[in-house]
Amino acid sequence: MRQFRLANQSLVLLAQRDLEEFWRSLNTQGNPLLVKAALLEFFPELLTVYGDTAALLGADWYDELRDVAPSAASFRAVMASPPPTVQAQAAARWALGPLFADEPDPVQVLANLRGASQRLVLQSGRDTVWDSARRDPVRSGVARVPTGAKTCKWCTMLASRGAVFGSELAAGGEGNRYHDDCDCVPTIIRSKGDFPEGHSVKEFQRLFALGSGVGRDIPTD
Repeated sequence: MRQFRLANQSLVLLAQRDLEEFWRSLNTQGNPLLVKAALLEFFPELLTVYGDTAALLGADWYDELRDVAPSAASFRAVMASPPPTVQAQAAARWALGPLFADEPDPVQVLANLRGASQRLVLQSGRDTVWDSARRDPVRSGVARVPTGAKTCKWCTMLASRGAVFGSELAAGGEGNRYHDDCDCVPTIIRSKGDFPEGHSVKEFQRLFALGSGVGRDIPTD
């Protein structure tokens, strides 16, 4: 898991580097409508480039975890598509809000864009794991595994559910939703022994019952 997490972190840093270079090239003190038009064109392209790589990392992660008997049906992870243009542009419009305030705040806009880019770049990899588990002929579940020093209430709640199987996988829903800067890793689970060392569903259930968690309570669309 550590290698997968570090690879994703490196990918996000590269995407955010390109984002910051693009942002610095804009006249954020000028007409905000021109900034908006440029960003709405750039942001989907950025997410496509890095989202495709995230999907490849997700596929490799899934195939690595798919430890099944040789007699089991063969299957290879199916790479998910990057976020659609409409989703990317909606996130960009939300991020641009502070630029249209009475006192424009381009610094906050960039912070918003950095968070959205992290979530949307990694979405392709997370979707790859989720969709591949749903399609795999060998019954497979997906568990949310927090990896950071702090975990928000939303992710504590989802981690407390353990692995999601069958109809819940097919339905999608909140189990495969993440907030900006979320460090949770979708992990393939077929038995209790598949949970990473140190990950305790019972502990997350206890924390959720106590209302434990920091930061954002719900994901950003």
